[in-house]
Amino acid sequence: MAAAEGYTLLDFGDGRRLERWGPYRLDRPDATAMGRRADPELWTTADATYRGEKGKGQWDTRRALPEFWPVAFDDLQLAVRLAPYKHTGVFPEQLENWRWARAVGRKAGRPLTVLNLFAYTGGATTALAKDGHHVTHVDAAKPSITWAKQNAALNGVAADRTRWILDDAAEFAAREVRRGRTYDGIILDPPAFGHSPTGKAWRVERDLPPLLAACARLLSERPAFVILNAYARGDTPVTVRAIMADALRGRRAKVDAAELELVTTGGRSLSTGVVARCAL
Repeated sequence: MAAAEGYTLLDFGDGRRLERWGPYRLDRPDATAMGRRADPELWTTADATYRGEKGKGQWDTRRALPEFWPVAFDDLQLAVRLAPYKHTGVFPEQLENWRWARAVGRKAGRPLTVLNLFAYTGGATTALAKDGHHVTHVDAAKPSITWAKQNAALNGVAADRTRWILDDAAEFAAREVRRGRTYDGIILDPPAFGHSPTGKAWRVERDLPPLLAACARLLSERPAFVILNAYARGDTPVTVRAIMADALRGRRAKVDAAELELVTTGGRSLSTGVVARCAL
């Protein structure tokens, strides 16, 4: 397979973003992409455009695109495809988190056990497992786990480095507490709103605090890190840092928080969420 090309945010504005995913340019909605577009003419070069919102749209293509293609993120290759609901299978701003977690793992100097909750298509799972850590990958959607396994295979990840769990993240974490299991690192990437496989609604303001409390109990005696991503409207680095610091208060942990951002080739920044990270 030829070397994969990388990702670039080309432009954004008017509620949309234009991105280069390897050799292809995609135009899709983003409610946070406020303001005017910097280069309106550039948008005419899009190979595919997502029309519509809230699951009622579709991809319109100007030329035939493959079912999937690999896109490079540092030394990782992740499978990208035109998925329903405007998605591509990768949130490129998470590259910053993957780099941070891998650096903490190298500093630990030992294989870590990592719990990845709401793990989606496994960017973090693939990155850490490729470095030799043992990752328990938990997601409630079977297609996402299938996609994550594809990413692991693309990167030659050894089969014994990943445990694949199709389950509700909060329910699985609660069971792991009862089983007495522990992890050296925990990653949480919860949506602001969603549903479990049984149809139970996930509401971050209600369900995140008890999940974080369970995660605090799941940390090992030699913990390495915790990562929490937040996407709810109104989340700020200050509020997300406080939530994590409260959950880890018994460990005297220093929590850092910041906005997750993508930057265009012209230097414009697009905020995509908030992250709180703690190296323990």
